[in-house]
Amino acid sequence: MYVAKTGASQYTGHETQTAVERNQLDKHDFLRLLTTQLKHQDPMNPIKDQDFIAQLAQFTALEQTQNLAQAMEKFVESQEKMGLISQATSLLGKEVVVVNSDTEQAAAGLVSAIQFTDGVPQLVVDGQAYFLWEVQTIKVVS
Repeated sequence: MYVAKTGASQYTGHETQTAVERNQLDKHDFLRLLTTQLKHQDPMNPIKDQDFIAQLAQFTALEQTQNLAQAMEKFVESQEKMGLISQATSLLGKEVVVVNSDTEQAAAGLVSAIQFTDGVPQLVVDGQAYFLWEVQTIKVVS
């Protein structure tokens, strides 16, 4: 559901993006809508308990869905990192041909170690570090 904000309020003063810029609602927008609804309700016709509970249930479901999405993003990221580490360790002791992506210079040798730069595994070949995507050929040493 898309709702455009038309102005700033006491609740949005610290935010750097409006709902229009985000193009989506989050739990803070839902709480603002709920509190605005409660603040401007007709005293002669207040929100029924069932309606209020239903809205709270929707809020809880929204928050749980967002938490699940964040957890899944972290899980996918960790699985990608584990995949890279697994690929790198599988090359230990194997002879590879690598091409330096900066200099376009090829080198061949045994993968003697794996080092990490900013969490990304690099293969050490003849004392020089190479990224996995710089591997051109893998030879099995017999």
